[in-house]
Formats: sequence, C-alpha cells, structure tokens
Amino acid sequence: MLLSLNIKNFAVFEDVSVNFEAGFNVFTGETGSGKSVLINAIELILGERSSRDLIRKGKKSAFIEGIFEISDNDNLKKNLESLNIEVDKDDFLIISRELLQNGKSINMINGRAVPLNTIKALGSSLIDIYGQFGHENLFKKENHIKMLDSLIQKYLSDDFRTYDQLYAKYTRLLDEINTLKQKLINKDKKIEQLKYEIDEIDGANLKEFEEEELLKKLKKLSNIQEIKKSLYEALYILNNDNINNVYAIINKIKSYDEKLEEFLSRLDVQLEELQLLTYDLRAYSDNLDLDENELESIENRMSLINRLKRKYGFSIEKIMEYRKASFEELNLLLEADSKLKILIREKEETYKLLKEKAEIISKKRKNAAEYLEKQILVELSDLNMKNIEFKVKLDKKDLSGDGADKVEFLISTNVGSDLNSVQKIVSGGEASRIMLAFKKIKSDIGQTMVFDEIDIGISGKTAQMTGVKMNYIAKNNQVICVTHSPQIASIAKNHFLIEKKVIGNETFSTVKKLDKENKIREIARLLSGMKITDKSLNNAVELIEINSKISE
Repeated sequence: MLLSLNIKNFAVFEDVSVNFEAGFNVFTGETGSGKSVLINAIELILGERSSRDLIRKGKKSAFIEGIFEISDNDNLKKNLESLNIEVDKDDFLIISRELLQNGKSINMINGRAVPLNTIKALGSSLIDIYGQFGHENLFKKENHIKMLDSLIQKYLSDDFRTYDQLYAKYTRLLDEINTLKQKLINKDKKIEQLKYEIDEIDGANLKEFEEEELLKKLKKLSNIQEIKKSLYEALYILNNDNINNVYAIINKIKSYDEKLEEFLSRLDVQLEELQLLTYDLRAYSDNLDLDENELESIENRMSLINRLKRKYGFSIEKIMEYRKASFEELNLLLEADSKLKILIREKEETYKLLKEKAEIISKKRKNAAEYLEKQILVELSDLNMKNIEFKVKLDKKDLSGDGADKVEFLISTNVGSDLNSVQKIVSGGEASRIMLAFKKIKSDIGQTMVFDEIDIGISGKTAQMTGVKMNYIAKNNQVICVTHSPQIASIAKNHFLIEKKVIGNETFSTVKKLDKENKIREIARLLSGMKITDKSLNNAVELIEINSKISE
C-alpha cells in the first residue's frame, strides 16, 4: 500500500505531501490543476523515465519520494532480498528519485542507490496503473494473451518459470544444431584445409619473441661495414689522442703539490681502463665478418614469418591464436557427426518436455478463459453494457516464448450481431468499461491500483456503477482514482482536492484532504460548475447519501 507521496519542485508542485489511506482514494480538481502531474510523480517512483522539463523553473532539481507498506507482499520481499536491499522491521519501503538538470536522476531504495531498471522491475509489484489511454491495450491483439495470463499469474508463475527455462534451452539447441549443420557443409574440404594450415604453422616452429631477435641480427649484419669503419675511427682516436700526454705533464709538476699525486692515481686507473677498452674494441672489430649464409638464413626466416603473418595474423601471437582456433574447429568437425546426433536427441527430449508444459499452461488458460467469459458479462451488465456476448478465442500455434496458444477477445455488443474482434467493435468508452470490469475480476487482495480519469466517455448511471466497481475493488485493495465524475467522487471514502494558485509571478498547486463539508462543496462544483448554489449543494448531499447506500 502506498502510504505517502512527497513531491518537491516538480512541475506545479513546490512542496507537497499526500498521505494516502487504505480503501478508495479519489482526487478531483479543475483541468490543469495538476492531477496528471500527480500521476506522473507516482509513475516516476515506479521507474518511468523522467524529463528535466518537469523541474520547476529556477530550481536545480526535483524530488519525488514514495513510502510503501509491504507487509503482505512476500514476492516483493524476496526480490528485495535477492538485491541485498534491507526492509526495516515495520515493513516500510521508501523509493526516492532526484531529477537533475543534466537529465539524469539519483535513484534510491531504502537509502541505497540503485539503477533505474531495478526500480522499474519492482514497480509492477507495487502499483497497477490504469491510465487515461489504458483501454487502448485492449485494441492490440497481442495484449490479449498477457491479459488472460494476468488473471492466473500466481497459478502460472512456476509453470512459466519452467517453460521459460526449457524454451531458452530449446532455442539454444536449435542455434547450435543450425551452426553445426552449416559447418558440416563441405566438411571434408574444410578438414583438409584446416590440417594444411595447422601443419604449415607447426612446420614453421615459431617462437614467441623470435621476430624481434631476428630483426636485431638482421640490423647488425646489414650494417657490418659501417660498424667496422666506425670502430677503426674510434681506435685511431684512442691511440693518438689519448691521455698519456696529460699524465706526463702532471707527473712533471707533482713535486710542487702533493694533491697532484691524487690526480695521477686517478689517471692511472683511466689509462688502464682505456688500454683494456682499446684491446677489446680491436678484438671485436677483428672478429666482425659478414656471414652471407647467416644473412640469407635470417632473410629467409623473416620472409617465412611475414608470409604467415599475411595469411594468419599480423604478429606471431595472432598466428598462434589462429592455429589454436583452427585446431579447435578441426576437432569439432572430426566429432561433428556424433555431436550433431547428441544435440538432436537432446533437442527432441527438450521439445517433448516443452510441449508437455505448454499443454499444462493451455489447460489453465482454457479454464481462465471460461471464467473470464462468464464473469465479464456480469460486470459489464452492471456497467450498462447489456446483451453483450464475449468470447475468448483460443487457437493453437507453434511453440513460442509464451506457449502454444493464440488468444483473441471477441465481442458482440448488439443482439443478433456476430462476434468480432474487440478492436473492430467497441468504442473508447466501452473499452474503458471492459478494462474496468477486467481489473475488478483480476484484482488481488492487498494491491494498490491507480485509475487515471477512467470516467472518460461515460456519465450518469454508468459512471455511478464505475464508482461502485472501484469501491468494491477497494474493499480488499487500495484504490487511487483521478476523476471529473461527481458520481465516482461521491462514493470514495477519502477525497482529495488539487487546486492551482497564482502568487506573484509563480503558479503553485496544492493537495488537501476534504472533510465532509468541503467534500459536499466539491461534489456540488462537479455537478454544476464553478457557481455553487443551494440546489447544487442539496444535490451533492443527496448523491453522496444515495451512493453510500449503494456501495455498502
């Protein structure tokens, strides 16, 4: 049950808190007062996407918070537990959203930040919203099977869970079989090609960092003459421009200053190192010869590697990855026939189980269809739709994600008329009444249901009976209704008025719960317009009294 809704800086609402109660809650107000904005706020805490245009002008953000009591909602508690979201001891669930100017939002459940799709996944377990154009769902044939299933959801949930798992497995097996069959086309030719490629790569005996080492050797051999020439020049400099002269000069003056002895010692070390360096450089240079055979071998090896790179990948690493994939594909092809037989047998076994589960679902749908056909006529008769024929057409189809049934609602609204698809027969007003009747039939105990201007296209006795139906639903559920109908509003237990006010250059909307006297005045306004007279007040009192007796 929705306990309260807190709204700040959201469209026409600056700072509004609405405390809901169990039973039948109704909201009325002038057109444009903010009734639709209130519904938008509820939709947002159920995970609908937001728009920064709804943030009040001059404000940085908007905030919407819904507080729910979920003591009777065991499925929701399980979902929250799976998400590691704690529920307090009083079974309160708090969902909040802060809408930001950059178009993003901060979404919280019980103080924990969550993705928007998490809130959306929980939303359907919290509130069932029937909007102004909700009846249009009836005009889409593909929705009929969903509507029928919703009647028996709690009896179908385990069956559908198993069916979904089997169907996912079945489609996966079909994909694997088709993929394997495609691979088996020209199997022998593919095997021959793969073996050739694997042998070619294996024959090259490639090593991980081989290419880098070959390039280093190739660089050296290709520049051997340049190396020898440079070493000759270096040796010449060492032999002719050495530091022996420096040593002789300092040695001549060392008797003048003992500090010079230290420099001579250091020069001794340098002279010894230079002699060793000269010797090593000369030895290295003497051993440098261009090995034409080695150069040719390296160039041939590089040519082989480059050819393999062009065929199988742009590096040795990629070539080896290609070899691994080819080896796996070769093994798959060599075992493909036996693997295909196993997959086909597994597919047939899965199909058998899937078909059995689909039959169970079909039987439950058939029972639900018979129940719906009977009950909806009773409900529609109360809503001034008499002499109606209603049929749930169930036809078989190939197994798909939702079973093996095609479902279509057929109706005849006039005596002697043939049954036809609802989308071809009923008007918008009739569709709204059919949907209300359906909602009453499927209503679960403890559910919160929102009806947004369901009175469109109806009035008088039909509107009155619409209110009676919602009041009946509200006996075991929480109902929140936005309406322009005095007949519906007069039946509600809790009546809220939304009013728009202009203060200075700003527009604000307020929400207040009406006491008995103010409820009479609001019903009188709905009956007669802005000018409330004694007669309209008396009519309002009479309407409230009459409907209170009808709804008991």
